Amino acid sequence: MAISWISALKFVPWKDVLEAAPGMVKGAKRLFTAAKANTNSQPTADSSPETASFDAEGLANLDGRVRHLQAKIVELNSEQNSSATLIKSLAEQNARVVNVIEVFRVRIKMLIYVCFLLGITLSALIFVVVLK
Repeated sequence: MAISWISALKFVPWKDVLEAAPGMVKGAKRLFTAAKANTNSQPTADSSPETASFDAEGLANLDGRVRHLQAKIVELNSEQNSSATLIKSLAEQNARVVNVIEVFRVRIKMLIYVCFLLGITLSALIFVVVLK
């Protein structure tokens, strides 16, 4: 592997990811609700006068095609629902990751301050011991 994971993660614009996370969660929720709404609406059969002019074989062929298309629509709706569910769960996981990263950022900042204060204290102690 040419690039290690850690060096690859250094190139990720984390500030932009953190800022975009709430919008991604809202968008995923809207997609999920829209997908649920589309599933509830069933396609209606179009009764046009053109179908009346076909013979029995043409009508049977047309009926078979319509049934096939309806099955495809149901299959695509279920795929859309599963995709929307997956996107929603990924967006929620992304939001949790963003929250954890924010907590880590605050903790690291506190750790830097503590290390700085310990360094100053240690330097002062060494200076006092050396002067005695």
